[in-house]
Amino acid sequence: MKHPHSPSYLLRLATQALKYFLLSLAGCTVAYVISIVLELEIVSRLMIAILEHGLSRAFVLVMCLGAIAVITESLRQ
Repeated sequence: MKHPHSPSYLLRLATQALKYFLLSLAGCTVAYVISIVLELEIVSRLMIAILEHGLSRAFVLVMCLGAIAVITESLRQ
């Protein structure tokens, strides 16, 4: 009978990074919708700039980290 191994540190790190990335994306979305409803054009432009520059790069980093974690987990088995 095989014992299931616990996930590696890298896989746990990748899932935590994905979780907080999605939470930040949800927070930016809520802030953007509220700024549109309250007609705060400056805040909505700021949210668009943050989404275009910051979160797009963070998305690429999180996906690369996830791919590396999946590859290392498959090599462990």
